[in-house]
Amino acid sequence: MPSSSKEPFKVAIIGAPTSSGNRGVLALASALVNLFAQARPEIRATLLVGSPSPIPLKTIIDGAPTEIQAINYRHTYKSGLATCLPWIFLASLAYRALPIQAWRRYLRRKIPWIDCLAAADVVGDVRGGDSFSDIYGMKRYFWGFICACTALLVHGSLVQFPQTYGPYKRPIARSMARFLLRRSSTIVARDTKSQAVADALLKGSKPVQLSPDVAFALEVANPRNVPCPSKPVIGINVNGLMYNGGYDRKNMFGLALDYPAFLQRLISELLSKHPDFDIWLVPHTYAAFGDVESDNEACEKVKDALPPHLQGSVTVIADEYDQHQIKGIIGRCDAFIGSRMHSCIAALSQGIPCIGLAYSMKFSGVFQSVGMEDWVIDAKEKNTENAVARALELLDERDQRRADLQKAVHSARDQLKTIFQRLAGSLQPSPEHSHSR
Repeated sequence: MPSSSKEPFKVAIIGAPTSSGNRGVLALASALVNLFAQARPEIRATLLVGSPSPIPLKTIIDGAPTEIQAINYRHTYKSGLATCLPWIFLASLAYRALPIQAWRRYLRRKIPWIDCLAAADVVGDVRGGDSFSDIYGMKRYFWGFICACTALLVHGSLVQFPQTYGPYKRPIARSMARFLLRRSSTIVARDTKSQAVADALLKGSKPVQLSPDVAFALEVANPRNVPCPSKPVIGINVNGLMYNGGYDRKNMFGLALDYPAFLQRLISELLSKHPDFDIWLVPHTYAAFGDVESDNEACEKVKDALPPHLQGSVTVIADEYDQHQIKGIIGRCDAFIGSRMHSCIAALSQGIPCIGLAYSMKFSGVFQSVGMEDWVIDAKEKNTENAVARALELLDERDQRRADLQKAVHSARDQLKTIFQRLAGSLQPSPEHSHSR
């Protein structure tokens, strides 16, 4: 990160993974740190992550390759109690219950997670952008809740960085969200719909700020082994999770359309209508074949299922690229269709007309932030035939929408800079934290 002669202002960020196969959450972490570094160069960020080891985040800040240090937790004690989240939570309770400096110093020496929270000037949570919800199941939601509680116990305050709030299927999930939001010093939503959800939970007791998604600020890197195309390219992100029916493989998201059939029909009809086009199938979450999350495997399956005469016009982006390079690949497309939210943001943020095939409410709000809300196709409402027809109709309008989209993206980037300059300038240690130091 940029050097500065000022005393470092330490920010601890929860919920921004450093080694996930999901390029969306890595884009989120990279862009968030980048925005803070631009707003306040003396900031030093540490990422608090669920991972077997504290792998640093490899990213680009102000054009320079950079590593952001991480402190990890695990759900079990396989690596020792110091990284076991249940133990960290109990130790955090002890830290809060016994405000004896010698005791607190002892806990800080023994548990790096607690030391980071205690030393930080500000602690914020981002939940991977969309996991402040039980849409992915209660297990993920619960562990995210526990992480946030450790921050409240040790640090005394918590900032909610730009993210989606909700939806909530279960009353207990709604109650847990309300508990955290009421105790957060600053709350920022990345779309108007989840801003309304957070407002409803808080019943007007505190403001919920609005911001474009931070990934609009992700820097781009040139991808290796991907030449600039000579034909118009339509990029399609194939979402392995949707392709496989969700984590339970039983249409977890309640889709009205048949996702594999949608992709087959869309590609076939698109190439029949535009035989001079190329199709790039772009993974945005990498996982081993057989893993329900594997976009890379789903891309291969989509191509293999096509008629042989069409396969020559379809390229699978098979190499594994980081979050900056995959954005560079998407940037070479004439238009894009995404089912992973951050693959869509990678396109939109470069002024590329993009269709979002949505499985949750988060799509419409983010697309709305750049005036593209009518380019969202709700896969929970549209059947396969109607979704294909709508996608083809929108792709025909891509050139008419490009100029307005590029203006909106420029405005969104300016908004992000202003918001983070204001946010970074206003972030101060809580009185309780300052006293404890």
